Amino acid sequence: ERYFPGSTFKVVTGSVGLQAGKVTNEDPVYKTATSYTPPQTTSAISNFGGRACGGALPEILRVSCNSAFAEMGQATIGPTDMVNGSESWGLNSAPPIDLPDPARSVFPTDVQNNPPKLAQSSIGQNDVQATPLQMALVAAGVANGGTIMTPHLMTEVRDSQGEEIEWYDENAWLDPMSPELAGVMRANMVNVVERGTATGLRIPGFEVGGKTGTAQIGTEPPTSHTWIIGFAGPPGQPATVAISVVVLNQPGASEFTAGQIAAPIARAVMQKILAVQAGG
Repeated sequence: ERYFPGSTFKVVTGSVGLQAGKVTNEDPVYKTATSYTPPQTTSAISNFGGRACGGALPEILRVSCNSAFAEMGQATIGPTDMVNGSESWGLNSAPPIDLPDPARSVFPTDVQNNPPKLAQSSIGQNDVQATPLQMALVAAGVANGGTIMTPHLMTEVRDSQGEEIEWYDENAWLDPMSPELAGVMRANMVNVVERGTATGLRIPGFEVGGKTGTAQIGTEPPTSHTWIIGFAGPPGQPATVAISVVVLNQPGASEFTAGQIAAPIARAVMQKILAVQAGG
């Protein structure tokens, strides 16, 4: 199944901006605002609860600022780099997983002359659709130095005598980001867990990065799909687990909704995996 990825997609938008050389941790600095109105429309894209936010990439990712990321995708990055950059992360392609007919996540390609659609798409709304697997691969790609490995289920096949007759060879699928710039985004995602909307993902003794997402689905009273993506590993060492969690049709529509609902699930799963990896 595919769903609006909401603000988890801001990791893709920010990463595309970094890789395109149009965004750094210092520039541009987006003005503090409660909303952003793209060209060709009078309909503003508002921040959750009408709050004001702005700043450079680390701050707007930390607080998940809709107005800034909508402007980033539409005005700073632009349609060509947003489409090509999103596709470099696996959107619009079927992941090469060892399962039949895997779903393609989608970033719209008809945004060249449609600034409102591009702005909405840059924050994971409009026609953007993503599978939980795709967003887990985004988190893994950031944590893995900008390389997305080929996803798989099978590790090995054994015969009736218990002998290995086939095994999985690790190989890269995509390289959407340089290791240096992936390190920048990784640090920014760690900051989201330490000081931002994903504090519910913290695991004592481990370095954890993440990004919340609350995709509004247009109901009244407001409901949303709540997301979180993240990674974790020993401090100062490569991450050893990446995760994506989506909980559907939850009451509420603020960025803290995902932090309260999806984050504890992701944390519990990652804690178990880390314990198993440690031999526990």
